[in-house]
Amino acid sequence: MPRWFLVLSALLGLSFAVPAGQAVVAGDLRVAVINVILAGFGLWPLITWLRSRNAVTDGDVDGAAPEDLQARGLRRWVLPVLLLVLVGVLGLTQRPSTSLFPLYALVLAAIMVWQMRSGGDQVDFTPDALVVRSRTGQEKRYLWQDVLELSWSSPHWANTGSGPVARVRGSAFDTPGPTTPAQLGVVLLVGHDHRAWGRQQVRRVAALHDIPFSDDLITMINTGRRPARLPGERS
Repeated sequence: MPRWFLVLSALLGLSFAVPAGQAVVAGDLRVAVINVILAGFGLWPLITWLRSRNAVTDGDVDGAAPEDLQARGLRRWVLPVLLLVLVGVLGLTQRPSTSLFPLYALVLAAIMVWQMRSGGDQVDFTPDALVVRSRTGQEKRYLWQDVLELSWSSPHWANTGSGPVARVRGSAFDTPGPTTPAQLGVVLLVGHDHRAWGRQQVRRVAALHDIPFSDDLITMINTGRRPARLPGERS
């Protein structure tokens, strides 16, 4: 997750926490509740990042067969959705109502409900290929013999779901390609435990097919911390 986004998350949370404190002092419970909830959502990315940093890693690959990836933990979104609806209702019924945040809260709640219903993509690890099945029924196959390297991506500012990242054979202009890794699917895994489970499945399948696995592959290549290709890798 980009550092600028974490800073933005902290500033956004504080921008709601201060009015929440002022509303408590003034005795305006409705405004205080709205701002406390919005502060929590503003700080959510930062808190998630801190928890993932302090979490115990999943250790060595245990040799177990990889499980297919599909949505997990979506029930954990029920409370955030209810809180967003509460913010929307309290904000829109307040007179005078001049802020657009209650409307944004309702729109965000609707998007989360839609994602819960759709479930995101599904990633299957077949004997001959990594298969991504989208929520619209489309299917993409990546043969194991064409996969050069695997990685894992957690939710970030540009993507709401986790998923496997890969470099695959092809031209230098392809995405994903041999020099341009990309996230292959968007799997809705809510909670660090479920995201760690997903990462472990990708590590298992990488070990099974003798494919290199690297953490933060996209970030490392984009920031120049390592070359796009591995040493000794053929074009």
